[in-house]
Amino acid sequence: MNLGIIRKTARETLGLLIIVSASIVLFEILFVLAMAEFTEEFAYLWLNKPMFTRFAKLMVGADLGAEVSMTGAMTFGFAHPLLYALTWTFLLTTCSRVIVGEIERGTADLLLTLPVSRGSVYASVTVVWVIAGIPISVFPLVGVWLGGLIRPLNEPVDLARLAIVTVNLFAAYVMIGSVTMLVSSLVSRRGQAVGYVLAVLLSSFLLSFLAMFWSPAERLQFLSTMHYYRPLVAVRSGELPLADLAVLLGLAASCWGLGLWRYVRRDIPAA
Repeated sequence: MNLGIIRKTARETLGLLIIVSASIVLFEILFVLAMAEFTEEFAYLWLNKPMFTRFAKLMVGADLGAEVSMTGAMTFGFAHPLLYALTWTFLLTTCSRVIVGEIERGTADLLLTLPVSRGSVYASVTVVWVIAGIPISVFPLVGVWLGGLIRPLNEPVDLARLAIVTVNLFAAYVMIGSVTMLVSSLVSRRGQAVGYVLAVLLSSFLLSFLAMFWSPAERLQFLSTMHYYRPLVAVRSGELPLADLAVLLGLAASCWGLGLWRYVRRDIPAA
């Protein structure tokens, strides 16, 4: 690793990290306030509207059942599309900025003439986005805690169980970041890298959605990354979802390693 590249990447990333982190905390606070205000309406929708029930199951990975606990309801804040959008924006921006962004700008050959190896560049960028993933994964829990202080809920939230979800969220974050690193090492345009990764992520959503209605898709659901991030399952069990974590981190290690192998050996086109 190279300390200079880590510092440079961290400086370029810090502004976006602050915006994303603050947005996550604010969203979770507003989510808690909304749940405190509309708990009865939420329970009615869950128990009486099948389409809402199916969509909610897609988000949190399991059926809440007839009894809606407040801790279980909080998992919607950990699987909301806005949280995904903020996380993906940060990852796609950070992971592609150096690996493929320097190639697209025509400055990669200058960067790689410095006394630093390609592997060091790749590892240095990885250090930045992995460390940044810690606050991004923890801040949803912070937002729920702050929201509960601002507006106490009618039922206490078990923050210890929600903390388990942050571990699962971090594993999913690392997996997506590693996929982005791999794709960035394969292409020469930043837009292509972002587009391909988004296609993979949206395909996972589509597969999980179709699995609720179509049995062939249900048999293929194990191919969806959504299948391994199920906040409600983790909250109910009260234990780390070791099998899901193993799949996510195993896939992350494989993609990261392949990306490193490709980046070290690829030809860098001239500007």
